[in-house]
Formats: sequence, C-alpha cells, structure tokens
Amino acid sequence: MPSESENHSPDRFVRDLARMLLVFVSVIAIDLIVLSLFTGKIRLWFPVWVDPLCNSRPDSPVIYSQSYIAGICFIPLLFYFIDRDWLANRASYLPRTVYWVLTCSVLGFVAWWKGGLMIEHHKETEAIAWVALTTLAWVLVVTAQALPRWLKDMTRQRLLLGLVKSVSIFFLVMGILDPVVIRGIHQMPWTSGLIIEMAFFLPVGTALWFLARHLSIKSS
Repeated sequence: MPSESENHSPDRFVRDLARMLLVFVSVIAIDLIVLSLFTGKIRLWFPVWVDPLCNSRPDSPVIYSQSYIAGICFIPLLFYFIDRDWLANRASYLPRTVYWVLTCSVLGFVAWWKGGLMIEHHKETEAIAWVALTTLAWVLVVTAQALPRWLKDMTRQRLLLGLVKSVSIFFLVMGILDPVVIRGIHQMPWTSGLIIEMAFFLPVGTALWFLARHLSIKSS
C-alpha cells in the first residue's frame, strides 16, 4: 500500500516544473544579491533604465547581467515536460510535429537574438558560467528532491496556468515599458536590439495571454 505522503505528493509534471522554477529563482537571487554585493555594482537585465550610459561609464553603479540565461536553459526542458506529460498521450503525430516545429523555431530565434547580445557585449564567458551554475543548481535540487510545501495540493493545470500567465505579463510589460523608458524618458535612439525585443515580446506575450485564458476556462 502507498504511504500517505505518496498519496499527497504532486505528480511528475508539477514536481519537475516546480524544481525548474526553484532553480531559476535561486540563480537570479545569487546574481542580484550575492554577485551585486561582491562586485559593488547592481547587476540588472535592463541597466540602461537606471543609467543610459552604463556601457561607456566605468563608474556606473549598474552593470548588464545575463543571468536570464538560466531561463533560456529551461525553455527546451519546459517544452519537453509539456510534450511528455500533456501531448504524448493526447495529441496525434501532426499536432506534436507542429508543436516541436514551433518550439524549435522559438529556440532558434532566442539563441540567435541573445547569442548576438552576448557577443556584442563580450559576455560569452559569463554566459557559459551561468549555464554551468544553472546545471549545477538543477542537479542539486533534483538530487535533494527539494520541493516547497505548497505544492502538495497543486494541480498541473493551475501551475502551468500560473507560469504562462506570469511570463505573458512579463513579456507584455517589457515590450511596452522598455521602449517607453529608452525612447520616452532617456531620449535614446531606436536600435535594432530594441526593435527585435518588441517584435518578440509583444506577439509572444499576447499569444501566451490568450493561451492562459484558454487554460483558465478549461480548468474552471
């Protein structure tokens, strides 16, 4: 007979997704708190919001951080989890093929976009370090079987809905706020990076928002 703890333990999708989120939050915390204190500069994903000349001023209080690579590392893993636990037993060959074509296209675009930024800002070594730290943190969390207590009654629909909705809001806010700050407040010129960012954040954020609406209706 299974034990009581096994009866109330979350299913595989919930466990894997929760560990992924735990690792991501941990890596970002290490970057923002530990490394900021160690380097004496506030490490941000959008440092030009604070100092538009941060890339040319050695005494700038902020520095461009690429710890978001931890999230990029988990994109293919998330796609795999969704296919394994949602599509494998529910979707036919054609929908799964379309799913992987779309997801590989997104991965290729993100790799091209962010890879170009790493090269432009000479952050290749830092990028490798973030990948290594993320991998190490993932191994430690999985080995320790670390899970927060609130997951006991969490369903996969609610957890996926929360993730999709959070990412969609982040993309939509960044797609609007970044050009407002860069162009409207700091009066900086349009750049190809800013245009690419808007072209990615706004449509993807909108698509994820409608997906979240669909998941919300389906789970209600």
